[in-house]
Amino acid sequence: MTSPPTIPPGNGGGTRPDERDLTGRTLTNFLWMFAGGGTASALKIGVLLILARVLSPTEFGIVSAALTVVALAEITGQIGIAPSIVQVKDLTHAHMATGFVATVLMGFLLALAFYSLSAPIALLYQMPEVAPLIEVFALLFAIKGIGMVSEALMQREMRFRTIAILQLVSYLVGYASVAVTLALLGFGVWALVWGQLGQALLLTVGYVLLAHDGLGLGFKWSTFKSMLRFGFGVSLTQIGNYISQNADYFIVGRFLGPEALGFYSRAYLLLKQFSQIIGRMGDQVLFPTLSSIQDDRQRLQRALNRTLSLVAMLQVPLTALLVITAPEIILVLMGPQWEPAILPFQILVGVLFFRTAYKFVGSILRASGKVYVAALWQWGHAAAVCVGAYFGKSYDVWGVSLGVSAAVIFCHLFGLALVHRCVGVDSSQSLRRLVIYAMLGAVMAAILVVMRATLLPVLGSLLTLLALITFIGLFYLALLASKPSFFGGEGEVLRERLAKLVKRRSNGTA
Repeated sequence: MTSPPTIPPGNGGGTRPDERDLTGRTLTNFLWMFAGGGTASALKIGVLLILARVLSPTEFGIVSAALTVVALAEITGQIGIAPSIVQVKDLTHAHMATGFVATVLMGFLLALAFYSLSAPIALLYQMPEVAPLIEVFALLFAIKGIGMVSEALMQREMRFRTIAILQLVSYLVGYASVAVTLALLGFGVWALVWGQLGQALLLTVGYVLLAHDGLGLGFKWSTFKSMLRFGFGVSLTQIGNYISQNADYFIVGRFLGPEALGFYSRAYLLLKQFSQIIGRMGDQVLFPTLSSIQDDRQRLQRALNRTLSLVAMLQVPLTALLVITAPEIILVLMGPQWEPAILPFQILVGVLFFRTAYKFVGSILRASGKVYVAALWQWGHAAAVCVGAYFGKSYDVWGVSLGVSAAVIFCHLFGLALVHRCVGVDSSQSLRRLVIYAMLGAVMAAILVVMRATLLPVLGSLLTLLALITFIGLFYLALLASKPSFFGGEGEVLRERLAKLVKRRSNGTA
């Protein structure tokens, strides 16, 4: 009996990738996803600021409540199939065909289920206006189910440049243009609804067009069971992640009302863009990379420590800037009606590093096949968020923000302990680097406070904000150029890859 044909992994075959080559390709892919994700996040911030001046906090709160339900489309429709396609060592056409049928079928079933449950869900939130939004948003389950396997194939093949461009275009054309246009025309909450559907549709079409080889209507039960063994653990992790990401929205909306949820969700969404510039983009690159070296503990340890140190290097100064300039960011860019969002934003952005870094803990657990350990970790995070948000609600939105931020710190440290115990990977080096960058961030924050107090009466809010952003950028570049040893190995790697990318572009070869 002949074995089924296999699809080679992204490294071009089944051989172990050379460490230097793997590091170079991983960082190059990371930089592509960082550029694409950074551009997309900048656009999202711009679109958010436009919409914040057109729509009310209550309208944002209503849509945010509906989207907590729709977020299930990201996890339940996969039933763990898409991640298993990235992780499996020998991918066959049977894996792809079976995975495609399973995710498409699950997507349509969930669309029908949530359409039927729209009224009870609205009653649970005590927001009857949420029901029609959920009925329309149910289409997202079916749309996203069609493209999940194609997206997983592109991640496995490490086509991150293409993924970054596709995500950027789908957001710009599918969401931004639709939502802003309809909002300006007076469509209210429906501007956000149709924008979400437009983005999902364009993204799914792009994935399928760019990665459709091997997709089909075949279904093999034995293959499905083998994928599900890995996928069920991933699904448990993702459900825990869903609760940790949405429990605070539910608690705020249910107990504090749609307006409070509007303030909280916009503060959180603004923070999320800064987190995703590195976190989600880096996770997409790191998971397939770590999967290819999952049996080499020393390389896993170096990869995790270097990644976490790089995140600290990039995000600690950003945190200092965002906390100090939060009043200008909210009031100048979003408008005075959003003043109650300032303090929640400052509290949430204060743990920006931990919110980004814990995603890489999940990457290494999944890549090492410890999916049930990852599920335990994520459910622990979910429980912490529920407890923090519930007790924090007594102090209004800022109390919820404080409780959720404490849960994020717990999640990261708990995850590092699990990685050390269950995978045998030590992260103490990255923690030492974090302390160094935290001290640098404290110094930068002190300088920013003095500069803000001095410049604000003279330049006004907008020019002061621009001046502080410029100062941070120039200060960090000068420090990187004059004291490269301060940034350790992560600084060296980043400078080398950036220099090579610049050289290739200047020579016209890339």
